[in-house]
Order: sequence, then structure tokens, then C-alpha cells
Amino acid sequence: MSIRHYAENGKRNLFERAQYGQDLTLEISNHLSFAAISDGDAESEAVADLIEESANDENIFVAEDIDFIDKKTGKRTFIDVYGSLNVVSSRCNPAYLKQSSARGRKRIKIALARVKPQSGEKLRFIVLTQPDMFGFDFVGGYELLSRAMVKFQGHPYFKENFRGVVTTTEFTLGAKNTHFHFHENILGYTKWLDFDELRRVWTDCLRYAARDMGRKLLVNTKDGLVNVYIKDVKPKVRNADREITLDDAITECVKYVVKGSDFAKIPTEFICQVEKTLYRKQLVATLGEANLRNGKRKTKANNERQYVHKNDTVQDSTDTALVEIAPLPVANHTRKPETLRQKGARMIRAGRREQWKALIKRIFAERAAFRKIKLAQRYKYAIFCTLAGEIWRGVCVSDERFYEYKAAAYGETAFAY
Repeated sequence: MSIRHYAENGKRNLFERAQYGQDLTLEISNHLSFAAISDGDAESEAVADLIEESANDENIFVAEDIDFIDKKTGKRTFIDVYGSLNVVSSRCNPAYLKQSSARGRKRIKIALARVKPQSGEKLRFIVLTQPDMFGFDFVGGYELLSRAMVKFQGHPYFKENFRGVVTTTEFTLGAKNTHFHFHENILGYTKWLDFDELRRVWTDCLRYAARDMGRKLLVNTKDGLVNVYIKDVKPKVRNADREITLDDAITECVKYVVKGSDFAKIPTEFICQVEKTLYRKQLVATLGEANLRNGKRKTKANNERQYVHKNDTVQDSTDTALVEIAPLPVANHTRKPETLRQKGARMIRAGRREQWKALIKRIFAERAAFRKIKLAQRYKYAIFCTLAGEIWRGVCVSDERFYEYKAAAYGETAFAY
């Protein structure tokens, strides 16, 4: 029984939001599927099938009374949310964009907390733009931005002024959805930045990157320099053109490429390129003192220990006994397991698309059953309901409250307790 029109206790808005997210996901999957079939791209066709299956009524759920600790007040708070039991790892999936945005926000806060500001440094939000990329497809525009950022990070200007920053990549659709605008967002502690000097350095990096690709960069500004934006991060904003709050700056950084609704507007000839180019790309990078990988690097002593022969022995400093070093594990050179999208592409090329759809339906059902158990254990006081009408509860929800929820959802007046 579907409960899409469930309006008791003000829940209509939550179900409508869940249904809107479902409709948007189905629209994008249909758009991707049509483009994949037109291009004969079996892998993109498999991804479209995965996204479509994840948007079924059985996989979309709403939750009441999700409890968490508010970090600002330190108090326990209860909210109502909606989500998906199966999230497909694709930038074309709005549920994955939402999930990635939450992870990126947490990652940025941890990275900035590692940096201790020095005298003359301020927390700033900087946007490095690109000119209109006419004549570049999505792959070319993305490669140009990546090459330019590598040159910019190696430039003396960056090393002198940017000590610990976070960078994110974003793109938007141009006029009439015919081309792309790429941006690089930078958030972190910097020295005072000269606006014209930053424009000159960034323009040079773009031009050298385009030259390495055998292309010529055309900048349609009066002075021939690419536009950049510099804003100081402050608690309160008085001038919106020069200042921004930290929360707003982080939000700009974790938009993660583009809004989910814009994927449905990407031209058919580009949508498969976009999905493949952004697959498994880490779009949040931490640099300098904000680099989260610094603490994970192996020490020189550990590296030397790895190369000791398995039969060698070492003298212990506290005892005269000889301690034998354990042998190193033998490297396993077996092939990586086939991913789900790769398996789908192989089955579609073999003309077994119906079997492929049946397979992902079975796999998603198994994952959904496991996720329901985990959600009930993690959110002990919550009640969950899929758009298909299946209801389950957290481990601490009383029978009385659970049956009242079911009665309101299905329009029934009483349940046997």
C-alpha cells in the first residue's frame, strides 16, 4: 500500500520532498539511459539502470525522530528526514551528491582545524574561474582546469601566500546549456592577496595548461585576464561582495560540481562524458598544513623495517635476546573484482539486459534488508517508512507508538497491541 498522500501530523511536506527527489532521480536516469543507448555506451546504460532501480518506492524512505547531538548547543535534537536505502556511486545520482556533500563538509572542517593562523594571515574564500570554454567538450574543460591547478600549486606565488587550504571543483552550465563554466573554490588561511597579481598568475597557469594540450585559450575580458573573486571569511557579513560567513563558504565548496537538477539539463551528447569523467574523482583536495594525509604518511623507520629480510634478526635495546622479525606478507597480484557497473556493461553487451535488471533488483533488495537493520540499531527512537508503505522501527520504539504511527499512515483507527 502506497502512503504518498499521508498528511497526518504535518508529514505531507516530508513525503512530497521524498517524492520530488525520486522524480528528479528518475528523470536523470532516463536522460542518461537515452544518451547511453544513442551512443552505444553499455557502461553508462548500466549506471542508468542502477540509478533507476535505486529510485524505486522500495528504496526511498522517510524517517521520523532521527536523533543526533547538536554541536552548537550540545543538546539532543530530533528531526524528520528522507533518504535512500541504496545509494549508487555516481555524480548523476542526487542522493549520492547529497551524501558526498555531507562528507565533504565534515572533511573541510577537520582540515581547517589543523591550521593555526599566523600573523598577517586571514581565512579567505577564493574562486578561480575559467573563460567561456567554446570548442572544449566536458573532458577537455575538466582536463584544462586540472592541469592549470597543478601549475598553480607549484607556482612560487601559491607557495608564498597559501599555507593551508582546501580546494574543490565545480562546474555550471553556460547560456542555452551549450557549454560549461568550470570553477575552482579555495578556502583557507592566506596572506594578503593582490587582486591583479592573482588574476595574472591564474591566467598564466591556464594559458600554459592550454598550450600543453595543444590548444589556445581565449579570454574575452578587457584586460585579457581571467576573473577571480576574493572574500574574507567573517562571523557577520556587512559587504556581501567582499565578505562571506564560514558556513556559506563551506556550502559553496560542497555543492559538489553542480546541482542535481542541472544534470537533467546537460545536453545528450555530454551527459555520458560527465558521468564517466567524474566517476571516482575526489573533488575536495586538502593542501599544505590542511592536508589530511600528512598524519598517515609512514615514517622513515617504518619504511626501512619493511625491507628487512625475513630471516634477519635485530638486537633489542632492553634485552640481550634476539628478536626475530616477522616475514613480510607475499603480495597478491590477483585481479580486482569486477564492479557492478562493469558487470552490467558486460551483460548488456551480451544482450542480457533483462537478466541484468533482475540481478540488480535482487542485490538491492539484499542491501535494503541489511540497511534497515542497521538504521534500526543506530537510530533507536526513529520510525521508518518506504514510499511503498513498508514500516519498521528503531529498537527502542514502544509498541504503542509504533502501532499509532501505522494507524495514521494507513488510515486505520485501531491496532491490536
